[in-house]
Amino acid sequence: NMERIPLSATMSDSASVPPARDIMIQEEDPVAEAVALFKKQFGEAPTIGAAAPGRVNLIGEHTDYCDGFVFPMALTRNTVLVGRLNGTSTANIVTSSKLGDTSELASFSTDKATLAKGEPFWANYVKGVLAQLDRQVPGFDAAIASNVPIGGGLSSSASLEVCVHTFADILLDGKSENTREKALHCQEAEHTFADTPCGIMDQFISTFGKQGHAMLLDCRSLDFKMVPISDPDVVVFIANSNVTHKLSDSEYPKRKAACEQAVGVIQARFPEVKALRDATMKQLEECKSTMDPLTFRRARHVIGECERCQGAEAAFQKGDYSRCGELMVESHVSLRDDYEVSCPQLDQLQEIAMSVKGVYGSRMTGGGFGGCTVTLAHKDCKEALVAAVRKDYPQASCFFTVPGEGARQLSHL
Repeated sequence: NMERIPLSATMSDSASVPPARDIMIQEEDPVAEAVALFKKQFGEAPTIGAAAPGRVNLIGEHTDYCDGFVFPMALTRNTVLVGRLNGTSTANIVTSSKLGDTSELASFSTDKATLAKGEPFWANYVKGVLAQLDRQVPGFDAAIASNVPIGGGLSSSASLEVCVHTFADILLDGKSENTREKALHCQEAEHTFADTPCGIMDQFISTFGKQGHAMLLDCRSLDFKMVPISDPDVVVFIANSNVTHKLSDSEYPKRKAACEQAVGVIQARFPEVKALRDATMKQLEECKSTMDPLTFRRARHVIGECERCQGAEAAFQKGDYSRCGELMVESHVSLRDDYEVSCPQLDQLQEIAMSVKGVYGSRMTGGGFGGCTVTLAHKDCKEALVAAVRKDYPQASCFFTVPGEGARQLSHL
């Protein structure tokens, strides 16, 4: 293991160091921001609004495309869309500049036959969802604001898609039901208009999230179970490494191919295995001699991770946070060593968290090669946790969260 040099140790003269930036991200109110933006752009108040959350996956990484299990929870951070019908067939949408494009106003026809990908890029998520609906959405004016951090692997895109779907439902029917169809529409929008071949987890948890609960989702059947995580003494801490490695684009297809290859080898001996979620560690071990070592390690991660996911659900049901934490650490080690999708920055953040008394567990979360770590901790160690990250990884952006509510209509604007 590489020797880690704390970043603070590389700074020479402390007198010349600028004052430390605050590593904690403030939780601005996206509803107030969206309403103010709408009034400024369109000169009147919005009449309807929708919100949908980002998410963090507590455990169950790189299992979704193997028909496996995932264990996400919705954040208390949301994308918000407010607006009103405008009597035309054109959508005019303004966004706060946080969505990362220079163009903050998009106008396009809502006619399903003419919806096409284009600039600004963020508008493709909106168009993609409208294209999935079975009915024509009338023209509307809208404003979007979000306090889901962009680009950290916290599903800001899924929260936007699910928010748009919820808003469109309200435009058409005056209400919105949270259904599987909604989540699947949003996933298809991301596949077709944003060209991201994502699994179903992000749209599912953004749709069905429940305050005080995480979700155990079976990515094959799409059955799910809501698991209470409502102990006031327990907090979830998210630390964004603020690094993204370009590796992810080239490495994901390799991981997926290795998993498919492993299934082929296991299937020859155990024909009932259709995906890695069906295989046991015993079966994998029995096939070890006919599998190359790299494929074996990739498969060992996925099979172990599916077991850890179900173990975490059982431990959370019992309130056994120490066991949950152990499983999170095992997950991190497996992602780092067997699946090889971590990076030095994520490993460092994970080690910093684990050095703090009162932390149950910590792991990288999301696809890897950068992004965030997620830490489960007792609330009494919040200050120590922040201080440790501030000292040894001052370029992080962090926040505490509890499980938030899924997609919903906003009643008071």
